[in-house]
Amino acid sequence: MTNKAINIENERLNSLLLKITCTYWLLVKVIGWRMFTTNRIFPAAPVFEWMDQVPVMLHMVIFVLSLLLIGLIFFLPKNKLALAALLITETCSCMLDQNRWQPWEYQCIFTVFIFLVNRNRQASIIPVLTFILASIYFYSGCNKLNEGFLQNIWVQLVMRSFFKVAVARQSWLYYCGYLLALFELACGAALLFAKTKKTAAWLLILMHLFILAWLGPSGLNYNPIIWPWNMAMMIYLYLVILKGKGNVFALKDILPGLNKLVLICWGVLPALGVMGYWDAYLSSGIYSGKAPYMIICVGNVEKAKDLKPFISESNSKICESGTTIRLSDWAAKETMVLPNPEPRVYKLIQKKLEKKYAGVGLRCTILITGNNYSLK
Repeated sequence: MTNKAINIENERLNSLLLKITCTYWLLVKVIGWRMFTTNRIFPAAPVFEWMDQVPVMLHMVIFVLSLLLIGLIFFLPKNKLALAALLITETCSCMLDQNRWQPWEYQCIFTVFIFLVNRNRQASIIPVLTFILASIYFYSGCNKLNEGFLQNIWVQLVMRSFFKVAVARQSWLYYCGYLLALFELACGAALLFAKTKKTAAWLLILMHLFILAWLGPSGLNYNPIIWPWNMAMMIYLYLVILKGKGNVFALKDILPGLNKLVLICWGVLPALGVMGYWDAYLSSGIYSGKAPYMIICVGNVEKAKDLKPFISESNSKICESGTTIRLSDWAAKETMVLPNPEPRVYKLIQKKLEKKYAGVGLRCTILITGNNYSLK
């Protein structure tokens, strides 16, 4: 195949990739529409306090505008004004609520960014997307190399809940959980090399099939908003890694122009995230088992009737009243989207809840792999 033919095929492939991004982005935003509007009880956590004064209707306007722009880009993938407008719209939306900083949202924003800044360098798009895919799997594996992953994900959600197998602590099966982390890490790195990328891609596709079986309707039926993301990742792996012609990643592909921002945000900052100095969700830290979660103790339930659907009875010593709300369960039930698990976000939510439900006797506690501390 000649270079000209390869370029034509890659341009078609690029257009298809953007359309796939638009399709699953629309799907997850529609599924989690309450998180992208304020039609909910769950509090928003804006970047700046003054953003709380933004009219409720503006959230909806931004959301609808985002959907329209995504639809427009599906049909006009090379329209730079639409691409730029979508980036601005999504940035504004995420500034208004940090809970919208989801891993799939972050990936979609950067995918659009890559298509915008490389619209005159079509040959660079697939190598840069390859770098993002490699980063996602590599840092996802790195984030799983901790005790919390073994306890909370491997033992509780995989072995006990899915396979119905009890795993004793300190047994060989307990530590086998680390093999999953090393597998993902190694496959992510292998995507960057011509000799190993195809094998790694097929292995990762099998991993996504397992995730869909594990968390999907036939498994735990949990967190449905990530099901389309897993399906899209399999398509990405097939089209970017297995089908792309004449595109082998090289560092020079990610250095020209604004592609350097991809190198920083996907190559450098996630390394800080593994050490706790950058957001977990922006460091491919989903299902790492180490993200903190928040428990809300409710003193007087009758004074917070709108919270009743999210309250559960618990024998936990954390709440003397026995009535608790797990923040992630609340968000998932009401918005279909899990909250951003950063302590600063939790503190903003706590402040709003205490103001709105004064006299209810709310007390918020963060738990981190068995340890906990009350928010001040």
